Amino acid sequence: MAITYEWSFPNFEVDGSDNVKTVHWRLTATDSEVDAEGNAYTASMYGSCNGADMTFATMTKQNAIDCVVEHGGQSEADMQANLDNQIAAAKAPATTNKTKEF
Repeated sequence: MAITYEWSFPNFEVDGSDNVKTVHWRLTATDSEVDAEGNAYTASMYGSCNGADMTFATMTKQNAIDCVVEHGGQSEADMQANLDNQIAAAKAPATTNKTKEF
């Protein structure tokens, strides 16, 4: 099981002076193992954080990641562990769904 993690930042809210006010983010984990249908196991988390100390023009991906970690209350390792647990749960679900017509 090799899990890779990818940060994405689909949107930034900026003010009239080009200062980043809000960073919208997503962290996605993808396992190299696939399910019976050939689909990769994935998990993701998302949110937003205050980015008031950054200007859009000079902001880097690492600045955005640092913003998420600083304001999110979790380390990046904790976030990755959360995603790992979600993938593990998808591989071995505690329950399954069934239907029955009466």
